[in-house]
Amino acid sequence: MTDFTISPAFDALLKALYHGPLEEQPWQAFLRLLRDALQADFATLLLRPPKEGDSGIVLNASVISPEVYAAYNENYFELDAFVNLPPGKVVTLHEFMGAVALEDSEYFIQYMQPIGVYYILGVDLTDASGMNVRLRITRGKAQGDFSAEEKRICELIVPHLLQSIALNSQLQHAETQRAVFETAIDQMAMGSIILDEKGEVLKLNQAATEVLSDKRNISISNKQLLLTQTQQHKAFKATLQEVLSAYSKNEPGFVKAFKVQCQEGGSIGLLLRPMPHSISSEGNQKPAVAVFISDPEKRRSAPIDILSQLFDFTPAESRLALLLANGLTLDEAAEELTVSRNTLKSHLSAIYAKTGVTRQGKLVQLILKSVAPMG
Repeated sequence: MTDFTISPAFDALLKALYHGPLEEQPWQAFLRLLRDALQADFATLLLRPPKEGDSGIVLNASVISPEVYAAYNENYFELDAFVNLPPGKVVTLHEFMGAVALEDSEYFIQYMQPIGVYYILGVDLTDASGMNVRLRITRGKAQGDFSAEEKRICELIVPHLLQSIALNSQLQHAETQRAVFETAIDQMAMGSIILDEKGEVLKLNQAATEVLSDKRNISISNKQLLLTQTQQHKAFKATLQEVLSAYSKNEPGFVKAFKVQCQEGGSIGLLLRPMPHSISSEGNQKPAVAVFISDPEKRRSAPIDILSQLFDFTPAESRLALLLANGLTLDEAAEELTVSRNTLKSHLSAIYAKTGVTRQGKLVQLILKSVAPMG
């Protein structure tokens, strides 16, 4: 029968390796365990090796000082001779270039010797996507070179390290996309609030934070969305329960709208919809409901230069177009810009000529539907 036994030490190393992408400083626990397992002084993962104009991403389990760390990233990487190793093959520095060549090298004299490094064990990981990751474990001269058994330990780690790096890459891509979309929603002044299965707030974006801070009749208290007026709050809770029920039935297409009357007049619109079920196991705090919140009184913004580039407006025309897009009349815009109404009428004629529209309503639609607010 096949033996699947894994030693407790190797099991701890693998757990730390796969947990690495979730750490604030990735793979720190893994690098410390690997350093200790190989009785080394340093364990370093060059996730993106430094190059000219790019300090790269270099993760260390031990750093003598920030100056030493920066010295390699900014200067000595160019002298490093222990590079371009056979892909996936674990080798020692002395196997790769020999003791004589090493001790004659500028890299050894200027960088390794001053920090007490003499022996290095390394592996380069590459793939078709262009990934180039280096793992380096270092020792001083008194500790002796790495043994065949220590090389074998490193070889056992290599396929798992590749898998962990691939998982980290996917997580980073997903996070980048999420950040882009979240920024886009913020720019559109659309607030988003994520609630869990208990109706408690898990996350909200900047636009939602701004709306809630401006309005006294809707807020977050004890992780719950709270409406100041009792009857409105009861009605909102009933609506939320409907959406939570739709979530439990896995009905992501279910949507409910809710209008919050403001004490100072006007209203704020809420849109509630269930989150789609995921296959992940997230305990009791699973995202269950998305609440979108919009304040119609909040002005939409767009950089003046973006409007100028999109529509060939002058700066003055861009400022007027943006005010009109936010619902101001020509007289109100004249008062805000402290210019005469006739001056703005002249700007508006130029705007109509450049955009091809002939009515203010069409101009508002053109501006708000363009990419300008995303700028």
